[in-house]
Amino acid sequence: MAGQAHYTSAPPSAADRHGGFRFTAVSPAARPALGVLRPLTGYAPPPGAVPPAGHPVAFAYDRPDGDTAVLTRTRYTGRDYTGRLGNHFCHALCAGPGELRGLRPVELWDTPQWAPSPAPDDGHALPDLAELVPGSAVGPDRARRLLDATGETGVRLLARLLTVALRALAGEGTGATLVSADPERVVDWIAAASYALPAGLTTRLTFTTYTARPETDHRHLTGTRPETGERAPAPVFDLDGLREDGGPEPCATARVLAGAWGSGRLDLVDAVADLWEAAGDEGTGAAAVRRLRAACALLAPDGTAGPPVGEESGLAGFVRAVAELRPQAAGVPPERVRDAAERHLATLTAPLGDVRAALAPLPEPYRRAVLAGLLSALEAAAESRAEVLDARACAFLASLADAAPGGAQDVLAEVPGTALHVLRRATEDPRRAGSRILRLYRRGLWEETETYEALRDLVRAEEPEPERERGPRLPWRRGSAREKE
Repeated sequence: MAGQAHYTSAPPSAADRHGGFRFTAVSPAARPALGVLRPLTGYAPPPGAVPPAGHPVAFAYDRPDGDTAVLTRTRYTGRDYTGRLGNHFCHALCAGPGELRGLRPVELWDTPQWAPSPAPDDGHALPDLAELVPGSAVGPDRARRLLDATGETGVRLLARLLTVALRALAGEGTGATLVSADPERVVDWIAAASYALPAGLTTRLTFTTYTARPETDHRHLTGTRPETGERAPAPVFDLDGLREDGGPEPCATARVLAGAWGSGRLDLVDAVADLWEAAGDEGTGAAAVRRLRAACALLAPDGTAGPPVGEESGLAGFVRAVAELRPQAAGVPPERVRDAAERHLATLTAPLGDVRAALAPLPEPYRRAVLAGLLSALEAAAESRAEVLDARACAFLASLADAAPGGAQDVLAEVPGTALHVLRRATEDPRRAGSRILRLYRRGLWEETETYEALRDLVRAEEPEPERERGPRLPWRRGSAREKE
């Protein structure tokens, strides 16, 4: 059951001898949460000559304690019971995150459950709500119409907005400020960001359609008017001019999701959401975003989800995210995991470390697929091998040559250059490296030519450099340094 409460400035009553701002009506399920709700009920009118009738409605979604989902709709009502201007009415809904299952919070923008005016303070409790009912004004078609109207400019803005939102959700940065004179336009872009993400992830995405104090707002997406937009910290998105100020370059995940909406590839958006949701919405916001990045990397076509700067990179982070997605249960082909691993690990610049431990959570054949992608990435970047493959990683990879036929050692067959580097560095004994090379040859994994070249390179690496020939000694000349001694 979802609770609800009304908050406004009201005269004294039998239940409260003091007039002023207070909760005037509360349902049973909301009463234990009043301490959490009270800080979310405020409202400051926009500065300037905006007529009271034009004061924007503030529709907000919060997770104040991590466990309680709170939706508020606050509007300016003019004069209070004393005749003074400045009154407002806040209707708050509170529920557990599970009660939003299947809903995106922005869909409650116009739910018929919002009260048009505060209930009278007559001592009667409000009813609890058996379910939260979405309105009719926000749906996927609204996001589709927005991007149709704004074209490529809108797709790029959505990609940047998603980048900021994902980093904020992962605890990697602050949220974004959305500036517009029209609160409906703010709803447009919150809806576009929400429909680009899996529904379960949007229950973590906090927002407000309006605040007069964006500089102190704590939400991931904060709407405000142009009069107050100048006070907002970067990044700021000017929705009326379709501009962003101070925002980061779009990350790979955001490019995939925004590009899919822009091109009408909603099947890709749905596939990413299905894979993400199959893993369950558990853990921290950082873990949820990590899984989304991995899902995009696995499903994006044409290698469009390679890892940009700033996203979690490296073998351990990638493998952990893939393991959390449970690719076997989701029916993801190992070949997709291999290709995604190769793209993700192509820009490695730090030592891999304990490869065996990183791969342990993955079942076969996905473990072998990640290994194949890793080694293929290193085969294409010979200059990175020495920096990436430390002694521990080499020892594990070299041991693959000793494994039983038909096992993971097959991945060494396609990467002779990297394999030679690994076999040579894994042991100080060149004979051990040579025997492993011959073992790969005898099992039919390497051809004669590449086996010969590997052994030749191994021998050359062990040969000492010849001493440089010295020319004939010349007699010391008069006045030389030796004579001066």
